Amino acid sequence: MRIISGEYKGRRLSPVKGADIRYTSDRVKESLFSILSSTVSGSRFLDIFAGSGNVGIEAFSRGAESLTFVDINPVCIRAISSNLEHCGIDPNPPQVKFVKMGALMAIDYFRRRGMDFDIIFLDPPYVADFVEKCLLRISECNILTEDGLVIAEHDVKEKAPTDAGNLVMIRQEKYGTTILSFYKFKVFQSELPRLKARLLRACLKKL
Repeated sequence: MRIISGEYKGRRLSPVKGADIRYTSDRVKESLFSILSSTVSGSRFLDIFAGSGNVGIEAFSRGAESLTFVDINPVCIRAISSNLEHCGIDPNPPQVKFVKMGALMAIDYFRRRGMDFDIIFLDPPYVADFVEKCLLRISECNILTEDGLVIAEHDVKEKAPTDAGNLVMIRQEKYGTTILSFYKFKVFQSELPRLKARLLRACLKKL
């Protein structure tokens, strides 16, 4: 594994020793960040089921403002910290936070503390319905910013929902047996006047 682009480009990341982890391939990761493009810079990035920290560290290399890693396995947390230090990134708040909990419990934890994120990446074990459970909890707990994006990596055999609470799938990309599904908040008809007004104000500012 390596950092593909940004400030820490070319740095090698170590795998998690003694853990059965399925890593996001460089091909999938490169495509993911090509899609995310400029939205990464300045973002609050949440990496759920973080494993080695591969995806989150790539986000930081590309300009993410802060990283939050969620993994219940203490071996993974130590591996992420080690990889951050190898890249010369201080593995401490406010830039970096670790949450050693299960995914659903961590999402509740963020809700209680009023925390939200611009980009949420989740790569759960390939277990049926885990993607949907996480998406529903993210929607219920409202930890995604208004214009934020959730990306779920999952196996081609696991069907990701087109809707999950207030989240709706907007894009899906396939790479062999791996799929990336992208979600944003639904735009309800009642919200359209407010959104149009906000767009108008943004246009007027540019004049």
